[in-house]
Amino acid sequence: MKAVFFDVDGTLIDCVEKRIPDSSVKAIKELRKNGYKVALATGRDIISIRGIKDLDISIFDAYVLNNGAAIYDNTLQCIKSFPFLTKDVEKILKYCNNNNMSLIFDTVEGPYLANEITDFLIEGKTYYEEELPPYTEWKGEEVIKINIFGPMGYDFSELEKDISARIVPCPTVCYDVMAEGISKQTGIRELMIYYGFGENDYMAFGDQENDWEMLENAATGVAVKDIDGSEQLQQMADYVCGAPREDGIYNFLKDNGYI
Repeated sequence: MKAVFFDVDGTLIDCVEKRIPDSSVKAIKELRKNGYKVALATGRDIISIRGIKDLDISIFDAYVLNNGAAIYDNTLQCIKSFPFLTKDVEKILKYCNNNNMSLIFDTVEGPYLANEITDFLIEGKTYYEEELPPYTEWKGEEVIKINIFGPMGYDFSELEKDISARIVPCPTVCYDVMAEGISKQTGIRELMIYYGFGENDYMAFGDQENDWEMLENAATGVAVKDIDGSEQLQQMADYVCGAPREDGIYNFLKDNGYI
């Protein structure tokens, strides 16, 4: 195993305390000291990770952001990105405008609000303790990730039939839209190739269904069990560790001899 990848929300950031425990930071530093590359693999964008409270992002070697649609080196320079098809962006924008749902579009430089502010958007950003991005009219530029803010449990099957993308629920009123064939695993594979490693020679920690591919393809996939964690992911994973506030990540790595 050459590298370790961590999801952020619900994995590094505890669902209850909404912070990264000191034990997880210690684990990351010890992993790097022991020769492993350590990276984030998250749906968050480049602006969002810079704003994570009490986290020095310099402790990471690289970043797989926007659910694998963009990868960055340790200086936060974009190595590669995978944008949506323009026609899919158009269809998603039209659908959400017609159904009173807010949209945030991500580019490699950062996110912007692409339509009206709704209560769903306010609720979602409050959950993640993030500020609202500025509004910008989409004018056909490349979009690498889309977040829809709408009712929890909403059925997007009608929209999914019309686009080459899938829509994955997050723990709150937020949905990740992922272009066809793109997942966190896509970005991880590109980063492993960039480093000259075998593409599956890594360990991954995650808690939600958007972590499925990266855990499934990892040499070791670890599901983090917390109050908002996906039970399906826990059943699929090689291992399950405790919540961050219970030092679950640190204890797993220590008990299994990685640190």
